[in-house]
Amino acid sequence: MKNTIRTGLLAVGLLLTAGSGLSSAQTIDREHLSVEAYARCNDFLNSARLRDILLNTHVSGLVGVTAGLTTLPEDGNWYEWAYNYPTFGIGLSHDFAGLMKFKPYIPSGNKEPVDSRLGDIVNLYGWAQFDWVRTRTFRFGPAAEIGLAYSDQCYDYKTNPGNVYIGSHVFFDVGAGLHAELLLAPQWALTGGVYLTHHSNAMHTAENCGTNELSLSVGTRYYLAPVQFTPRSAVRPERPEYPKGLHLQVSAAAGVLCFVDEQVVYDRNGHSDHKAPARPRVVLCTELVWRYSPVFATGIGAEGGWSDNSYWMTDVLQTGREDDPDNYSPFHAGIYLTQEFHYRQISAHVIVGKYLSKRTGLADRFGPVLKKVGMRYQFARLGGLFAGVDLRDTHRGLNLEWSLGYRF
Repeated sequence: MKNTIRTGLLAVGLLLTAGSGLSSAQTIDREHLSVEAYARCNDFLNSARLRDILLNTHVSGLVGVTAGLTTLPEDGNWYEWAYNYPTFGIGLSHDFAGLMKFKPYIPSGNKEPVDSRLGDIVNLYGWAQFDWVRTRTFRFGPAAEIGLAYSDQCYDYKTNPGNVYIGSHVFFDVGAGLHAELLLAPQWALTGGVYLTHHSNAMHTAENCGTNELSLSVGTRYYLAPVQFTPRSAVRPERPEYPKGLHLQVSAAAGVLCFVDEQVVYDRNGHSDHKAPARPRVVLCTELVWRYSPVFATGIGAEGGWSDNSYWMTDVLQTGREDDPDNYSPFHAGIYLTQEFHYRQISAHVIVGKYLSKRTGLADRFGPVLKKVGMRYQFARLGGLFAGVDLRDTHRGLNLEWSLGYRF
């Protein structure tokens, strides 16, 4: 269930925020700008038994502010019309999760309990809101947030052993949900929504189980100029030019991955001061993609990759048996289907496929399904060059991969 929540949040979040980094092409003036103040009630879900070890409550409060850039029908942009005039922006929030207390925790080798804590969380994020329902005074639809988070408390085997949920001071914040907005006056609106948020460092360190929070939000938004939520017109703006047809895309990606299982082995063998390393990964991808509209493209792809082949010894130490090292290859290969969603120069994609060979180490812990979500930015003045980021679901965690590629 936890893996499904993480993958779903990342997929929805990346798709919905595909246009948020492209606001430079949008006019920035009073008619397009707004600010918002909001508060949320966060219910921490029982991922990795978090509720079982909390002492007083699993509910926290959050306050935040945002600045938004609204797209308007008067702009005459086809992409904005196709996505029903979304709103993009940036936000800053403070989650008072540090008020939640853990039950006394006694690490192995200790006689006395150690005070563990989660710590407050500060989020700096980009957000996007799209509308399914839109009238002159009301709008409703999906929303997403993706950014960075900071907490002054994270996992430490000696000083904070119970906090196996946040593995580093800096980590990622991704959320998706439903938003609603009611215009009370020409420049004032009441906002609300329900969100599901995930915090994690994408397996850059261990321990790092991550947290999942279900939130109810209420706030108020001020528009710098009078506004109406104009429904989408049946008259389309001029269709933009785009690279239609069949394209070959090649890319190279790199990242790191740290397994909690490896850290467990160090802890059990009296080497808790030794941190499980973040092991490097390299991936090469080739895709054949058919772009059949300004928004959509579909294709097939194949990938091959290399990882630091040290994980098999972890299995040997955990099971106490000499598994055949031949089952643990530093190389992997897979094939997949890809679906792309374009917004100007940015695209988001969802990838689903199958691994053709066992992945590096802990082979029995991985599923056979290849799953990734990601985003790419196309450099308009550099031919087909693009840069991107992908989040791979390895079943035991999420792996972040940075890529550079070219579309022919």
